[in-house]
Amino acid sequence: MKKYYVMFFLMVISIPIFLFFNVWQSNKCGEIRNEIRSIEYRQENYVEKNRTAAADIADLLAIEKLELDAQRRLGLKKIRPENIKLIIMGGEKGREL
Repeated sequence: MKKYYVMFFLMVISIPIFLFFNVWQSNKCGEIRNEIRSIEYRQENYVEKNRTAAADIADLLAIEKLELDAQRRLGLKKIRPENIKLIIMGGEKGREL
């Protein structure tokens, strides 16, 4: 009979302990879930910033954009092949082709 009381007492004591650990585990899972959401949100922001930066770099490196900037800012013009003169320096004074 005493054996049954001891088992009953252990079962009664173990129920609140198990409930405590269940609540504690749920709380920890909630904290981890919130941390994961925060990290995913930051990752999405970094990916978007990276896309924007890559698009800006591609835009700046475009040949047409570089030529337009050279024309506007520096007054440079694209040279046509018929306007190119080749000068060969040699033993003579130099001659124009």
